[in-house]
Amino acid sequence: MRSSDTLRRPSRRRTPAAPRPTPNPEQVRTLLAVALRPALVALALIAACILVTLVAANSDLTGTSGAVAASWLAVHQVQLTIGGASLGVLPLVPTILMIWSVARGCAHAVTEQTPRHEQLWVLGAALAGPLLVTALALAVIKDASSVIALAPPNALAAFAWVLGVHLIGAGIGMGSKLWRPICARLGVPEWARASARPALRAGLALLASGAALTAVALISSWAEVGELLEAGDGFGGALGLTLLSILYLPNLAVGSAAMLVGSTAHIGEASLSVFTVVGGPLPALPLLGAVPAGPSGGGWPALLLIPAVLGVQLGRDCAHRAGGPSVAVRKVLVAAAVAALALGLLGFAAGGELGSFGTVGVDLATFTGLSFAWFAVFGSLTALVVARRGGGGQEREASKPVDQPDPPRTYTLAARMLDRPEPPPVKELPGASYIEGEVVVEGEVVDSGGDPAAQSGDHGVDATEAVDAEIDDAVVDAEVADVTSDPAEADLPEGTRTSSD
Repeated sequence: MRSSDTLRRPSRRRTPAAPRPTPNPEQVRTLLAVALRPALVALALIAACILVTLVAANSDLTGTSGAVAASWLAVHQVQLTIGGASLGVLPLVPTILMIWSVARGCAHAVTEQTPRHEQLWVLGAALAGPLLVTALALAVIKDASSVIALAPPNALAAFAWVLGVHLIGAGIGMGSKLWRPICARLGVPEWARASARPALRAGLALLASGAALTAVALISSWAEVGELLEAGDGFGGALGLTLLSILYLPNLAVGSAAMLVGSTAHIGEASLSVFTVVGGPLPALPLLGAVPAGPSGGGWPALLLIPAVLGVQLGRDCAHRAGGPSVAVRKVLVAAAVAALALGLLGFAAGGELGSFGTVGVDLATFTGLSFAWFAVFGSLTALVVARRGGGGQEREASKPVDQPDPPRTYTLAARMLDRPEPPPVKELPGASYIEGEVVVEGEVVDSGGDPAAQSGDHGVDATEAVDAEIDDAVVDAEVADVTSDPAEADLPEGTRTSSD
């Protein structure tokens, strides 16, 4: 068989793969800013504070790099071991500021029109930069542990905390711009989206109530706070203790919020709730001067009215434009679950180990569960009442078609010959018909955009609206011949006039 007779299979041409998108120079600068700006700003502030502290204390600068690296991990709530003592209770103010900085940078980097691959670039940059800085910090701490009494922390826990903090910040920042398309893509119902804002208000209101309770306790225990400040040995020590107390203020506010819902806050052997107070040794921090030393008074359970009121307010917020009692209750339950979960995560971050004092923090199970219970029970009851009172009108309003134009209004106008001089007598022509009296015109009034005086015509009528009208065939069914020629010319026969005529 000849080779020319063999069948040749057609060659398959491979379709070239589409080139992967790469960031342009402007996008590269944006991604670098998202990745490194919060970390570099934080490291610069940390280094400045440490240098000022060491110089003010007339100390040498040995181990400065290790202190800066350890402070970077402390900002992200990574447990440290200094001199054999564990320090897991770290201030929340630097962590909150870090989350805010990351969220702000990510929010400026994306919009709703940003393609998905660019959104992933921003998220990856927001996580990659801090993880790189954390790896360098761990290496610096390991090297400095031979000079200062600082043990290297658990690397896996360090990366997990840093990743979690920056993931929350990136999620808040990008979610503030992309929550609508994300919810549409995931099929989240509208009532579930509407429950996010009431949940945020309820959680913040409970934390604000805890902060207010802390402030009242500080004012009432100002003598103990002053004694702890005097223990700072001079102006510099007192200033340092004051700044440290400010940094730990959110931690104590979280513990006070746990007390308000009926849970318990622990500071080592000491524990506090609205029902009982158990004393114990406390760290010499001026902020802890607000902790009562004796048993709680008989009026403390009245503080439980605060979460009840907040639950009522949550129900009112969720019942607003809910469209029915069932939807309002679902919104309350979702909002209560979200708020309780966020408060539980905040309580977990606010606690930890504190050297020889033991565990400091709140009872997470009861804090989360009781927060959900207060919000869900009182919020659901309030939502049912509010939705049933105004639900009928809301449901009717919801059933009304949206953006449907109203039917055009029709007017019947009587058009008369007003103030018009009587026309001269006209000879009736054969085949023509005439009508006397009123002519009924049916038309639709439309808006006039011009000069009203220019629309009045020759009828002497003051016109402010233009009338698009037709003669009603049911009223006028005839042809009207408008004779405008001179009466003398009307008697002339048809045809062309000549000079002899």
